[in-house]
Amino acid sequence: MKISLLIGTYGTRIKEMEVLFDSIERQTYKNFEVIVGSQTNHDEVEKLLSKYSFDHRHIVAEGTGCSKSRNATMEYCTGDIYTFTDDDCWYTDTALEEVNSHFEKYNPDVAIFQNFDPITKKSTANYPKHEILGISRMQTLKQITFDMWFNSSSIDPHTNRFDERFGIGTKYNSGEENVFIMDAYNNGKRKMYYFPIVVAYHPYKKVNYIDENSMIGKGPLFKRLFGGFFGFILFIAFCIEKRSEIKSNNDGKYTSIVIKAIKEQFRFKL
Repeated sequence: MKISLLIGTYGTRIKEMEVLFDSIERQTYKNFEVIVGSQTNHDEVEKLLSKYSFDHRHIVAEGTGCSKSRNATMEYCTGDIYTFTDDDCWYTDTALEEVNSHFEKYNPDVAIFQNFDPITKKSTANYPKHEILGISRMQTLKQITFDMWFNSSSIDPHTNRFDERFGIGTKYNSGEENVFIMDAYNNGKRKMYYFPIVVAYHPYKKVNYIDENSMIGKGPLFKRLFGGFFGFILFIAFCIEKRSEIKSNNDGKYTSIVIKAIKEQFRFKL
């Protein structure tokens, strides 16, 4: 099977991408391509890519936002398996070999693996210890983009797209991966399998996704994921569950933030 590594980048993490490209060059599995969509600093990205022998293509991704750059790379994807590679992660030497063997054995719609930070000895997610051969609809909300590897025959990269209203660099600064995988799940792609195997390394970052701006964005996100009625009910339940956490991360503010998020949810068009 051919594997496509789709890398959307703003173009500023040149040193980090060099670490990533070095790890790609060391892969024991050689049937792969790298497609980089840069949004700025194109010459520097091209200069770095020219140092490597692996099959690659560099495109200019118009606009800003991770969803836009990922969508741009999907246009050129030719692999049987594809993944969205963060520009500051890197891979184990046998990562692609591991991924390919699991696709050959299980033929999933989506295979989900682990990432790990070898410096802090932490992972971005709290991963289950045992494999799950069929994650639930709600479990799709806990997945991280670069942990997921997609079967192009069931989730075609040329017809499936990220919703460009969501993700870093947009008005609603998170949730793009949730929307992408939930859309696939709702379209009947239920063979989403999790394997407790580290194939990627990534710096551990403590991210606050319940600050005021992020909370306001969650109103539309819940509507996009679950529809108008259930999206509203589930968002209210989320706010109640996270009440103390929301207050502690927003200088005690709670009610005003929830009201703003609800108003934004009603304004959001599906």
